[in-house]
Amino acid sequence: MSTRLSDLAVGRSGRVVSVSGVDAASCRILEMGVTPGAEVRVLGTAPFGDPIEVEIRSYRLSLRKSEAALIEIEPS
Repeated sequence: MSTRLSDLAVGRSGRVVSVSGVDAASCRILEMGVTPGAEVRVLGTAPFGDPIEVEIRSYRLSLRKSEAALIEIEPS
């Protein structure tokens, strides 16, 4: 069962299945290393839930909820 990264709870992890869209935001996400097959873990969120901080490929990355919603993952 796949879900969106924006819906994953803090502390949970999963594997990237795909990145939706062909706009500048989705291309930038792919360039930052969020590619299919990569393991991602949600580390935390800002006080109002946006942005979220994730760990992927041994580095930390902050993403807006709207950007995280473009990323489909398979929870582990």
